[in-house]
Amino acid sequence: MYTIDPEPEMKAGRLAESWKLETLEDAYSHVEPTRFLVDGLLPTPSLAIIYGGPGSLKSMLLADMAMCIASGKRWLEPLPNSDGSPVTFSCNQAKVLWVDFDNGRRRTRERIGAIGRGHELPADTTFRYVSMPTPWLDASDNSIIVELAKLIQANKFELIVIDNLGLITGDVEENSGGMATVMGHLRWLSEECEAAVVIVHHQRKSNGGADGGIRKGETLRGHSTIEASLDLALLIERHNRDDHIAIMATKVRDYQQYDLFGAHWTYEHYEETKMLWSGRFYGRAAYTGEEAVNVAIRAIIKQELRIKSYSGKDLVDRVRDSMAAKPGGKAPGINKVRGLIREMVDNGELLEDGSTKDKKYRLT
Repeated sequence: MYTIDPEPEMKAGRLAESWKLETLEDAYSHVEPTRFLVDGLLPTPSLAIIYGGPGSLKSMLLADMAMCIASGKRWLEPLPNSDGSPVTFSCNQAKVLWVDFDNGRRRTRERIGAIGRGHELPADTTFRYVSMPTPWLDASDNSIIVELAKLIQANKFELIVIDNLGLITGDVEENSGGMATVMGHLRWLSEECEAAVVIVHHQRKSNGGADGGIRKGETLRGHSTIEASLDLALLIERHNRDDHIAIMATKVRDYQQYDLFGAHWTYEHYEETKMLWSGRFYGRAAYTGEEAVNVAIRAIIKQELRIKSYSGKDLVDRVRDSMAAKPGGKAPGINKVRGLIREMVDNGELLEDGSTKDKKYRLT
């Protein structure tokens, strides 16, 4: 004879009271479509990181995106009177909270003001910011994350930007497994508040040639659990002090429309000072470092062949010498140049004449 347990929930433990177990019926029910703050790029809720080397303009780019979300403007509009069709994004208007622990109050105010002026936004735009607040945010401490969630929910913020990760980990070492707790708390924050939480972070220091073969996502500084926790990671690359930057998606959990897009930084200073008066980004075609080299090689191949036709060996030598002669330049590998010549032939940009041994190349 079977007896009915009068207290099944008691035996199930405390989790039975707080964890809501769902069924296939729940899974089969209507699911709301994903809401994007930046269409095709930044969904809610989500946890994302924007990272890059020092001086890569990562914080400025993120502030530019945040202003476009706060105002509902299109992000990375094409430069006026520019050629081509760069990647641009429509934004869904939402309230923004920017929390700075890196740049300080004066610099943060200067930068936020400059981006706002660059987009000609009114003072009542739904963008709020705080710099160096007390108490300090320690993302390893769940209690302050809960308090931050209350602040976010009370003000209905849908985008939360934190600058930067290395300054909010408390006693947790960035390269330790303890980062799983930090990232878990930030994930909970995004889900609880149904918001996009975007963190500024840094790129690992380059090891020169030793970095050549590694996946771009592995250049994200810190423990592997950081990248593993993310819905989106964007790497910002900038060559020297160029105003043109490349943005690469190195981690996308769900939907990925673009692997790479570019932006151009424009700005004005206050008269007779170096203080920013206004600034904003425009969309522009993007090349990674390797792609830029390939573009340069193709251009030199065409330049040489406008003068006369060359054998394969002579053309490769002239291209390598020309690249090496540029300021700070170095000769590309022989196989790289040969491969690009073959690609240009296959694409119909070059013609081959003669037999295999005496083959010469010319422009079409």
